[in-house]
Amino acid sequence: MRNALLFASLLAAAPVLAQEPDAPRWTFGVLAADRDAPYRDLDEDLLVVPLVRFEGEDFYLRGLRGAWRLSRSDRHELALFGQVRTDGYDSKDSDFLTGMDDRRMSLDLGIASTWTSPRFGALELSLAGDALDRSGGFEAAASWNALFRAGGWTFIPGVAVRWQDASLVDYYYGVRNDEAIAGRPAYEADSAVVPDVSLLATRPLSKRWTIFARASHAWLPSEISNSPIVDDDGSTGLMIGLGWSPD
Repeated sequence: MRNALLFASLLAAAPVLAQEPDAPRWTFGVLAADRDAPYRDLDEDLLVVPLVRFEGEDFYLRGLRGAWRLSRSDRHELALFGQVRTDGYDSKDSDFLTGMDDRRMSLDLGIASTWTSPRFGALELSLAGDALDRSGGFEAAASWNALFRAGGWTFIPGVAVRWQDASLVDYYYGVRNDEAIAGRPAYEADSAVVPDVSLLATRPLSKRWTIFARASHAWLPSEISNSPIVDDDGSTGLMIGLGWSPD
């Protein structure tokens, strides 16, 4: 289940911009996704998972993120949100992680302020904390998304920078003293800044059916990539899906 939620979050990470007035109220669909997790020898396969999205006046649900708007205008939105954090692993999924405690997904609660311009796109600043106290950590993020159309397609490129505190990074990438073995020394991670880029492309196939695809890549800083349980300095995600709207 953790991996299914992980891949569903690929779509949640690409919010619909306020300047997209034709976004349907409900979308149901299916997506196939693949992501190279940075953990050593972690066994991950292509997954096919369901998709549900809702766009309301005061509330929205986009993948694993739901938000309640406190205020909204043509150019600015302030919202409280909850979002499933899908980081982590089951130690049984990797021989290298055998003997380590599982790192569990959690629920982040936070606040986001978004400024939107039809010309320059949307800038969101957010702050969220671990509501279930799995890591006890916090994340502050700044993200930008634009929107343009060409050849019947809608493209939404995005750039984000996320600061994660030491508690959050150490929980998911650290090695505790009682987990250390030969070849896997103890490691205490510090706070980190993680940049990423993405591109979402959608195209209507008919009045109710839409095809979409998304690619993303995150660069992992040394605070993460130096961990003995990490074998890469980046993480790439690919997704393709089909959505149906009753609207």
